[in-house]
Amino acid sequence: MVKEIVILRDTGIPLFHYSVYGSKKLDEIVSAFLSAIGSLVEQSGQEQLTVMSFAESKFVWVKKGDLFFIALVSQEDSAEIYRVILTEMAEQFVSKFYAELKKEDVLFRDFRIFTDSVEMTLQKFDGIPSLARRYDTALLPPDDLRQMKIVLSEIEAHESISRGGLLTWDGHIVVSNLRAYELEAILDLLDSFNDKGVEDSMMVVHTSLDPVSSFFINKCDIGICTFVVKAGQDMEYYRNLIAPFMKTIDRIDFGQMRLLHREQSDEPGSFYEHDAVELLIPADDALSRSRAIFDDMPEETQSVAIKILRMADGKKTVGEIAEQSSIPKGRLSEALAILISKGVAQIAKLYPVMDERDDRFSAYLEVIGIPKRDYDIIDAIWQYCDGSLSLSEISARTSISVPRIMEVLKALGKYVDWQTTRVLRYVR
Repeated sequence: MVKEIVILRDTGIPLFHYSVYGSKKLDEIVSAFLSAIGSLVEQSGQEQLTVMSFAESKFVWVKKGDLFFIALVSQEDSAEIYRVILTEMAEQFVSKFYAELKKEDVLFRDFRIFTDSVEMTLQKFDGIPSLARRYDTALLPPDDLRQMKIVLSEIEAHESISRGGLLTWDGHIVVSNLRAYELEAILDLLDSFNDKGVEDSMMVVHTSLDPVSSFFINKCDIGICTFVVKAGQDMEYYRNLIAPFMKTIDRIDFGQMRLLHREQSDEPGSFYEHDAVELLIPADDALSRSRAIFDDMPEETQSVAIKILRMADGKKTVGEIAEQSSIPKGRLSEALAILISKGVAQIAKLYPVMDERDDRFSAYLEVIGIPKRDYDIIDAIWQYCDGSLSLSEISARTSISVPRIMEVLKALGKYVDWQTTRVLRYVR
């Protein structure tokens, strides 16, 4: 969906930048936007323009007070959807930083923590968690991952430790509560930590942190443990605090870990047809409160939204809802975006899980008379249907289209469990 998000004053001063895939071309984006909008307004006098198109991309923006909230998106994407997203972000930003915005001497770093809000909003709209969107990740079996998270949260309860995480030497994130800009800083320094002359434990002062905090880095066989700590203590003090986490790492078999690459897709559009629509409140509650929820929607959009509420069951995909309701894709996307912005629904990736192939499964395939061409697809995708990969990721590994994978898996009925949270259920 969104490639870049920039917030700047109408004087041209940037306050915030977020890149879905880690781009650091803030100056180029701001210059291109200001140059293009200035030229366009001068030529046409249309100060209310909110979309500007180029060959492959376009700017979509909303203005709130003296602030521009700008998204750089693909040319084919729906401007209406992104205005909903930006409007929500604008409300969050002004509410969160009202006091800072009244000052004249605010710094770019003052707004870095808004990254967390942006990623939470984007996850609502595209179903991709921030770690999977921006970084390579490593997935452990559920019990191991759960134990690591429990121990990490216990350590973070200490007043001297704010948050932490574990990264592999090749940059895969195993577990992390670090903020996005802190992860960026550590990934930039990762190679330097791997030098033989570097100590196993070290304190790192970094401009991304406030003056009273530092990174405490502790090496392990698989990579580095990173913690944001309150500075002022010696190294042994911090080593003792994180000792339970290090012992947990020593007990885990990382040979069962699956490495996943960051989510990227060239598919244009607002919502992917193979993603599911999940309701965050019961449909009956939403319908009973429809006047308050849909008060500012056009009547036609209200009608589409109500159809979505009645059809969404957490497993039904955007494409299935469109096909079964005969709602045009553009209208469906717009209504769905508004439902998401109001906290009624969210987009979720589907992670198919197939149990071990046994005699009962083989007998079931014989009973339903599955065609050989479908059996060949099952044979190709079965090893990937362990709950750790989305449909698009399975498609990338097998070169079988997502619609074809969906068609075959849906035909298997109860033998496929559709999860909306990534988990490594089977090690194959």
